[in-house]
Amino acid sequence: MALWGNKDDKTSTGTVAIAANGLVTGTSTLFDSELATGDYLRANDLDHLVTSITTNTNCQVVAGVPGATLAVVAATNAVSYSEKPKYITVSESQGDPVKVFGVDTTEVGVTDTTHAGWVRRTAGTGGRNGRVQFEVLVAGSSIAGDAADDTQLADS
Repeated sequence: MALWGNKDDKTSTGTVAIAANGLVTGTSTLFDSELATGDYLRANDLDHLVTSITTNTNCQVVAGVPGATLAVVAATNAVSYSEKPKYITVSESQGDPVKVFGVDTTEVGVTDTTHAGWVRRTAGTGGRNGRVQFEVLVAGSSIAGDAADDTQLADS
């Protein structure tokens, strides 16, 4: 079973442009086989939640953070996909998917997290500057192996 979070990307091919209405036009993309409704499409360092897929080169997205305005992304931007949990965007008051990481069983042993799964990592500011808080959103004790998020959650 794969575990996806902020740095855990699925295979992605091609480049994209995103219009103000959320229409994504891909070049050499394979949306039908690499992307699914509910996945996140990341372009120009912004997350977008995929709401529908029409073809290998066309899909529809909304802003990946609640209340955010959908940003236009110029053509030829590299793209990555992620299976972050959708409810992080659509129903949480702190629904910023950039703060969510996939944490595997190895990382649990070397970080302050208490359980493998999808974990929100929040760095403190102001009087809490330098403090990091972890909140397990979805536990997954059988998760082993993840992508490179070692800057935030080291494997060893």
